[in-house]
Amino acid sequence: MSYAGPASRTPRAANTNAALGLVRSEAASRSASSRAPRRRSASHSTDAAGRAGILAAGLAIGLLVGAGVALLVAPQAGTDTRRDLKRATKRLRRRGRDAWDDLRDEFREYRRQRRRSRNREAASSL
Repeated sequence: MSYAGPASRTPRAANTNAALGLVRSEAASRSASSRAPRRRSASHSTDAAGRAGILAAGLAIGLLVGAGVALLVAPQAGTDTRRDLKRATKRLRRRGRDAWDDLRDEFREYRRQRRRSRNREAASSL
């Protein structure tokens, strides 16, 4: 059990605040709170961004630790695991390259169609 000091401190501090006019009545505090809406501080948005950054960092660290543990307790030899990882990486790279090539081709075709439609509109307006 801790000792918090003499019990007379609290009432004396309350009486001092009342004498100085620092304590408001309940009616005054209710009317003041109903008049002025509370505003959020400017740091509210930065706090949310900071929390999101911390969450992302924690997630990344967790993923790395999880991947490391998975590799350590893998049911096959290290050379086999490394070989499988190389194959998967090559396959992923190839699929990614193919996807970017497809996207580039679609974008070029879209630009070509837009150019043709603009040329047709310009020719029809003359």
